[in-house]
Formats: sequence, C-alpha cells, structure tokens
Amino acid sequence: MTVLTDRTQDWADDQADRPSYRGRHRAEGPALTPFTALTQTAAENAARTGAIAVVTSGMLASVFTQTAHTAPAETHTQATLANATPVSNTVDATVRAGFADNLVTKVKVTQKAEFWAESGRVSVTPYAETEEGIAEARAKAEAEARAKAEAEARAKAEAEARAAAEAAAAAEAAAKAEAEAAAAASESSADLGQQAVNLALEYVGVPYVWGGASPSGFDCSGLIQYVYAQLGVSLPHSSSAMSTVGYQVSAAEARPGDIVWTSGHVSLYAGDGMVVEAQQEGVPVHYTEMWQNNPVYIRVTG
Repeated sequence: MTVLTDRTQDWADDQADRPSYRGRHRAEGPALTPFTALTQTAAENAARTGAIAVVTSGMLASVFTQTAHTAPAETHTQATLANATPVSNTVDATVRAGFADNLVTKVKVTQKAEFWAESGRVSVTPYAETEEGIAEARAKAEAEARAKAEAEARAKAEAEARAAAEAAAAAEAAAKAEAEAAAAASESSADLGQQAVNLALEYVGVPYVWGGASPSGFDCSGLIQYVYAQLGVSLPHSSSAMSTVGYQVSAAEARPGDIVWTSGHVSLYAGDGMVVEAQQEGVPVHYTEMWQNNPVYIRVTG
C-alpha cells in the first residue's frame, strides 16, 4: 500500500518566493495545485501497489484500492497534465519521486488505538481418526497379520521338516544299529558254531554209546549237547527236542555249527557239505560227507 503525506505547506513556501502570474490568461486545461503532484504520484503508485492512503494533518484521510488483476485506468489528471497551464512551477520527476520516498514512513497510529481479532473454537481431528488414517492403520494391521501368519506357517513347516528329518535319522540309526547287532550276533554265532565244530573234531574216534554225552562215549544228540555246553550253551539231550532250539535257516544259508536235523538223527554241520556225527552203535564219532536227505538246518544262538 502506498501512503501519501501532506506537502501543502511546502508548496505554499515555494509560492511565496515566486512572482505572481494572476494577470495572465490561462490556457485551456486544469490548473496545477499542490495536490496535482499528489494525485499524479498516487496514480502512478496505485498502478504498482493497488492501494493509496492519503494523510493530511497527521490523520489518515482515505484509502483507495483496486483489484490486483485490473490495470489502473488512465486518470483525468494523467491525461491532462501535459496541457495544463501551471499556476506555480511544474513539479518535475525528481520532486514527485521525493513524494514517494517520504510517503511510506509517515503513517502514525495513536497510542489509544485498539486492535482486535476474532477468535473461535477450532476442532482438530487427529490423522489417525480420519478416513485416510483409519484405512492406513487397517492396511498396516492386515499386512502385519499376514506377515505374522506367513512367519508362523514357515516356522511350522520348518519344525515339521526338522521333526521328519530327525525321525528319519533316528529310524536310520536304529536300523543301522539293528543291522550291526544282527551282524555282530551273526558273527558271534558263526564264531560260536565254528568253535563247536572245532571241539567236535577233537572227539573224532570216540565210540558210540547209546545215551552217552561225555568223551567216554556219545550218541548223536549227546555229542552236540556236550560240545555246546563247553561253550556255555545249554541244549537238550534229545534229537526231537533239538528241532525247537534256535531258528531254522535254508540250506544256502547253512554254516558250520548248525544242527542238521532229520527225524531220529542229528549231526553237526562242518561246512562244504561235511558233518561231524555219532551215527550209530559200532561206528565211532567221525567226520564225513553229509548223507541226510532234505534235512532241516537249525542255527544255535548263544
């Protein structure tokens, strides 16, 4: 806003020092007065600022405004100043610029002036309570719930996979241990059977004695009972009862120490189709080729 100050006294002082021209005929056009410069300067400044405040005798006289988007129309003063006949000396551009320089700082406000501002209740809604905030919170909660569910599902799947792997490893370990135990038992049994054969061969030549079970004489079951007893294995002294000890194996699986059983007779398998036996009365213990047809092979366990 541009503010104009009262320069009337300055103009009067200036006129006192100049000769009078009252006797002359004035040309057509408006006369120049102290307010002519004010008007011209105000019009020029209004085009730039859109507002004029005129101050006279220390009081704010009037304020003229126009819209910011409308250019100021050419005033009568601006249009006719060029043809005006001066009553006093024409105010040049330097003087007019002086008006503008002095205008801005000349507005005064009395100490008793009152200022006021309207006040009212302002309601502020937190963002979290707006539709956008609620939607954002809901989307965030849903995303977190999905992430949690996915994490739990992954953890469950991983736990199940670990449990399955551990179970498989345990089963494999158990199977391996069982196989090793079976192998050890088989090896032990093989060793036991071979030891039985070795002992029986020591008694080759001992006479056959019905019901005999000592180095003084053996029958078929007495010989087998005796040699296994030396190895800490208790067996019955009966060929029919021996059919129920241990477990049966096929002919292909037969090995030294297995009992070769047929109805009424038993012998000790020595491997390679050979046996050690106390066959019958008058025939001592001997090592011979197996002669029994379709026998049952029984493996003795410790």
